[in-house]
Amino acid sequence: MKFDMAITDNFASFYDEQEGSHIFIDSFDNEKFEMRIGSLDNSKSVGSVIVFNDDELNIKLLALYIKYINTLKLNEV
Repeated sequence: MKFDMAITDNFASFYDEQEGSHIFIDSFDNEKFEMRIGSLDNSKSVGSVIVFNDDELNIKLLALYIKYINTLKLNEV
């Protein structure tokens, strides 16, 4: 999964074909970005990150997403 957001973006959506996940990212202040996963009609927050540049944003989003996916896989066992 690759995230390619800029801190100037207020909203972005991504789709992970491998996991079948719809991922929504939004921010009201371009500093704190919340990640939601689900469908357009029903999504849940999986966490947020606070960042100050584009690289940091994309790295932290990927880390948050990997943590979420790993938690799902652990719960399947």
